[in-house]
Amino acid sequence: MVKPRRQRRAVLFLALCIPAITGCGRLSELQYEPAITPTQWCEQQPCFTVGNATLTQPLGSALVFLLAALWIAAGIYFLGTQRGQRSRTWFGISLVLGGLGAAAAGISFQTFGYELKCVGRDQCLFTNGFEVGYSISQAVSVSVMLIAISYACTRSPTRTWLVSYAIINAVAYLVVATFGVALPSKPLLSFELLMLFALPGLVAVFLLAMIRYRETRDPMYKAILWAAILLVVVQIAYFGYYAAGITAILWDSGQGFYFSENDVLHVGMILWLIYAVFVVGRYLRDLDTPATALPGKQMRAAVAAEEDH
Repeated sequence: MVKPRRQRRAVLFLALCIPAITGCGRLSELQYEPAITPTQWCEQQPCFTVGNATLTQPLGSALVFLLAALWIAAGIYFLGTQRGQRSRTWFGISLVLGGLGAAAAGISFQTFGYELKCVGRDQCLFTNGFEVGYSISQAVSVSVMLIAISYACTRSPTRTWLVSYAIINAVAYLVVATFGVALPSKPLLSFELLMLFALPGLVAVFLLAMIRYRETRDPMYKAILWAAILLVVVQIAYFGYYAAGITAILWDSGQGFYFSENDVLHVGMILWLIYAVFVVGRYLRDLDTPATALPGKQMRAAVAAEEDH
């Protein structure tokens, strides 16, 4: 079995790889197709001036940085209430990584997108190190979440296989991102490819929680199951909104209201975080650990819920 200390070292290694990858390569060679000029950039989304800087998407910026702060705060909550439960420890680490990734995304996709991609150029760049860092953080976050759920839902050898898969999946995405930066390659750095790497982990969480809930009727597994379902629903909403072209319809060439598919994603994730803290956080513990291992009110609520079942 992969030992906890080695697990933590692996995650730390992956986190330290982010600046090394994003700080090199040929990302400046990637441009939009068709090309987007700085003028067109601010025609396609709201821009506003603060001092000498041109910032973008004020509503989207507020949402993404609120999400990042809540994500990190939720992670700190799980870490602060771990009580020796590895599931809560890893879940907290996963959320903190997600929050750091969201902050990196907000810097480039929203607030400082024009400054980072368009200033001083005839054509705006397609991506940059902040966005690559976001993708890597999210990939590692999902893998770490799978490790957390493996402690809540499985024993060895199943747990060993899940933890090993989670680490291999994260390393594999790291390799793909490295090639995406070095070549450079848009498909290898796309959000769609990131989702392909994340999807098996989400499916595994769903199946594990569903099987355990059917066997035990433990409210913890029901909470995890619904968390997985809601996470998938948020992703479907994002892709559905994007495919329908609603952003452009609402924006109406600057005459309407700007609310993008990213904003849909961020609102959905804020709601998901609320569920994760107040419902999953109420029950999450390691397999075979009694509810009395949970702190304070969480413990009493979980015990009462189990007695009702």
